[in-house]
Amino acid sequence: MAHKRDFRVKAAGNDEEILCCKWDFKVQNGTSDKSWQSIDLSLKLSSVSPTLSWPKKATEVRIFDEMSEITSDNIGISAFEFIFCCLSATRKANQNGGSREIKLIVPSTRGYLVRSDIVTLRLVDCEFVELTTSFSEDSSRLFVGENLESEGYFSFSTLLAASAAGVLLVPQSLPEESTAALLSVEVELANRLSISWVIEKVKSRQTLAIVEGSRDHPDNGGTGPSIYLAAKALGIDIVVLDNAGHWLEGPEFSHWRKEFIPVKLTDPPDAEFANRIVKAVRNYEGVIDGIITFCDSYQTSVSTAATRLGLPTSSPEAFEIATDKYKTSVFEGHQAYSASNIQEALDISDNNELTYPMIVKPCNGWSSEGVFRVDDRAGLEKAINSIPPRHGDTFVMEKYCDGPEVNANFVLLDGEILFSEICDDFPKGADVDGPGTLKTFIELATVFPSALPVQEQTLLRDRFVDSLRRLGLTNGILHLEGRVENSRTQYRTQEGILDLHPRDIAVEEEPAPWLIEINPRPPGMKCTQIIESTYGVDYWGLAMLIAIRDTERARILSQQFKMGAQYNCVMVFIPCNYDLDHCTGIFDSDDICADLIRQRPDLAEHISQCATLVKRGDKVDHPDSGHNSWLAYYNVFSRKSRQHALELAEQVRTGTRYTFK
Repeated sequence: MAHKRDFRVKAAGNDEEILCCKWDFKVQNGTSDKSWQSIDLSLKLSSVSPTLSWPKKATEVRIFDEMSEITSDNIGISAFEFIFCCLSATRKANQNGGSREIKLIVPSTRGYLVRSDIVTLRLVDCEFVELTTSFSEDSSRLFVGENLESEGYFSFSTLLAASAAGVLLVPQSLPEESTAALLSVEVELANRLSISWVIEKVKSRQTLAIVEGSRDHPDNGGTGPSIYLAAKALGIDIVVLDNAGHWLEGPEFSHWRKEFIPVKLTDPPDAEFANRIVKAVRNYEGVIDGIITFCDSYQTSVSTAATRLGLPTSSPEAFEIATDKYKTSVFEGHQAYSASNIQEALDISDNNELTYPMIVKPCNGWSSEGVFRVDDRAGLEKAINSIPPRHGDTFVMEKYCDGPEVNANFVLLDGEILFSEICDDFPKGADVDGPGTLKTFIELATVFPSALPVQEQTLLRDRFVDSLRRLGLTNGILHLEGRVENSRTQYRTQEGILDLHPRDIAVEEEPAPWLIEINPRPPGMKCTQIIESTYGVDYWGLAMLIAIRDTERARILSQQFKMGAQYNCVMVFIPCNYDLDHCTGIFDSDDICADLIRQRPDLAEHISQCATLVKRGDKVDHPDSGHNSWLAYYNVFSRKSRQHALELAEQVRTGTRYTFK
């Protein structure tokens, strides 16, 4: 480092100095990508007031470098708050005789950020990084393209004003460890910022209509923040069409949308739904550039409306097949049958000599509710009687494929695969090799990336995309679920850990993909978070870009890290279960995720995201009711190995404690 200088922090409203800090910087030129630079900054306290306490808010301080005052007006609110956080951290480090290291990310070419939070998005869970902050308030900021040199003379505010983001590193005990951490983060920046994240031009601001604005309030774990914060970062204006009284209609979240249009939504939709959408859009005073829904049951109606409005969409007929599990199976060539009562099902079974085991599931179900593996005629009757009424009267009967299950997600643009990934959906309680006593198909764990043989992953990818193209679903985010029949692997428990292993007995037949269902939307249950952190790809943002045909940014943001997945990660689901003989189903615990983290800080280091989905006093349905409920989820990762990630996940699952009354 060079250029050791001072800057001072004073209390707002007077000239009393709270602290004085030494800082120096060095411009890194190690990356081959000349579109951006990183600047290493080192902060170390030189003096601190013995009488004045450190303020709690950035608005309570004034910061001066050797040339002038640094204000939020000349560097931006986010940059000012970032520096305040760094100074707070430096003050704490000084108590231990240490300094704090920072990296600033500076675009070297003239242009705009592909999305304002691109650096923050791509640095999630980056090793040695404590905090990342994007300095751009939106994607309209023009960067002039600085080319900084270490020999140059720059004020602190000049460096901040030129930067797109700041990175505060995790404190290290020794100087050589700090140097190693800076080098490691520099390598990761080259890996994660390998995309063209500074673009020459941006389209004029566009408006997207979203039908069904996310049912769950953000306080209850809804997908709203993922959708609307991505839209803000991309500079997309949102018009929400939903029922009057929806949480987005009021003032609390009005900043997330441009307009809220009350439209009657029912589930299932009625015959006039598409007409109401068309009328609402035509009556809107502004211009709508695209329309989308993330609700399966509304896809056909929204596509019908989009066609009439002349907005980009796949055909209603394609969505009608994709969102009906019976029609999907028939489209795939499965020997599938549809029925609406027990007698019809028994007649079909007898007349067609159906073999067991088979799968029975609602044609229009969700969350794996009403899905049963049936092993005999008595089980068939029981399964049909157990399908929740809210999923409709019709159900599908087809062969049960016992191969390893997967989730396969695709980003398609005009039929081209921009990005895809496959993860392993671990056996459920109702699978032939399923764990535990909960005999349902409720999700228990998904593991990223998949451990299936490369050949089988290629078969899945090719077959599933071929099905999507034949169906006419060639644009957007497609979430498919399937299995591999005759896989060369099987689930087996070794040393207490369940995972895929080579089969004990060879299979003569060739592996074959088996499509279970098509969901023309991003995956649910917060699964998009784990894909963002593992690969650096945000499905919600991409879905919206493709809906308004912003193809340049869609192509850029579909690129994963240069070195692929940053770690092995397990999404651990904690399903609801309790003793019906002794409990009424009232949840009697507080935040079970926070409790685990307090008890096991060693595990907390490996948890990327987590959330408790219920509150004390909530009435939670038992699985026997046919409703699948989760109490919490954790995204558990390991940079060491898949085996290690699974071991950590098992500790998280067994360490999560809760009670019902």
